[in-house]
Amino acid sequence: MLLADLILIIHVFIVIFIISLFALVPYGYYKKWDWVNRKKIRYTHLLLMTFVTVESFVGILCPLTILENVLRGDISDQTFLSKYLSKIIYYNFPSSFFLALYFTGFLVAIYLSFKYPPKK
Repeated sequence: MLLADLILIIHVFIVIFIISLFALVPYGYYKKWDWVNRKKIRYTHLLLMTFVTVESFVGILCPLTILENVLRGDISDQTFLSKYLSKIIYYNFPSSFFLALYFTGFLVAIYLSFKYPPKK
């Protein structure tokens, strides 16, 4: 159960990373923050957004979600931590909603790469 909670925490941090960079890149560019221009951060963001979009388009579950579910054995047997973190990142919407959301996010990530290009 502890390992499943750890996977969920990592998953939440990845979600926070992806979402926060949509706002932090333009703001950080304006404020001249060096870290928002780092290629590793920016390409990681674009890669993750691409991965999420492709897996949604293909109709497969996120490997972290699969791993977490396998480690739990039964998703209903959740700890306090996993119960509330799961509510943050899992919603009961149709898959077409997520596909549209992820594709839009993917397009925004590409836009940010051109509008605020990473630097060496």
